[in-house]
Amino acid sequence: MSKELERRIGNMLKLIADPTRRKILELLSDEPTNPQDLADQLSISRPAIEKHLKQLVTNYLCERRVEPFPSPHYVYFISIPGIELIDNVKNSIFTFFQSMNGIIEAEIEQLERDFVLGIISRKEYDVRKPNLLKKQEELISLQLHRLWIEEAKLLINEHQKEKEETSSI
Repeated sequence: MSKELERRIGNMLKLIADPTRRKILELLSDEPTNPQDLADQLSISRPAIEKHLKQLVTNYLCERRVEPFPSPHYVYFISIPGIELIDNVKNSIFTFFQSMNGIIEAEIEQLERDFVLGIISRKEYDVRKPNLLKKQEELISLQLHRLWIEEAKLLINEHQKEKEETSSI
């Protein structure tokens, strides 16, 4: 991998690693929003929000457009490449969690095999198994949380479409 590509990947990871920018992206994924509304929702100063938005726009994760009413102002929204990046990162992390769950399941099976064969003591088994089960439970919880979020987004989108269809009649 070239140094330039490595640098750009590092910059993008730093960009989306910031919790404030992730929250901004989350809010913008719901609907286009102006900086003052974002500042109000996040309880952060408008200049700080604008600084984050500038970084998101500069790196093509967001775009802005002018809304003329009630007075001219900028509204920010996630760009198509931004949506693709966010979706791909989420999917990659989800795949990672699934892989980790498989690894933990294999570790649990090996632990049980070692205990049954007498390779490890009952004490070691009793110490290691709860830790592995806890890791597995956390991964399952994260996976379920993601699925619930995706399901909720689908339901919201369906509801909005139905609402738009009934309002146009």
